[in-house]
Amino acid sequence: MAKKNEHLTKKEHEIMKILWTSEKPMLISEIHSSVKNVAGNSVHPMINNLINKGYIKVMGNVRVVKTPSRLYAPAVTVDEYMAIQFSEVFRENNRPIAFKGFLSYIFRHNKSKRDEMLAELEGFINDIKSE
Repeated sequence: MAKKNEHLTKKEHEIMKILWTSEKPMLISEIHSSVKNVAGNSVHPMINNLINKGYIKVMGNVRVVKTPSRLYAPAVTVDEYMAIQFSEVFRENNRPIAFKGFLSYIFRHNKSKRDEMLAELEGFINDIKSE
């Protein structure tokens, strides 16, 4: 799990978006070829920072032209990242988490998916109650 108070920079977020959308772990060369607006020599240090922050994990090694190369995958899902950021905003402002305001915003800005979201929320509430 990601460490608390470890925000992603804009460029780190770009790398995470690539990993979140990938169906398989990626080589650093694949990440580099997919990321925009990041210098080639910056990708490796950024990957290391993301590992240290707990956002990326090493999934193994493969041989690429006689050289062992690491495979990288997200250690945190998009949903987990969103929850970390959401919680951090309230923690930084010494406020209790305001679910009503958050859910109100989500429902107002996704009117076409309202029924779907309500069904998912009801299922989640029922799951929590039955635990």
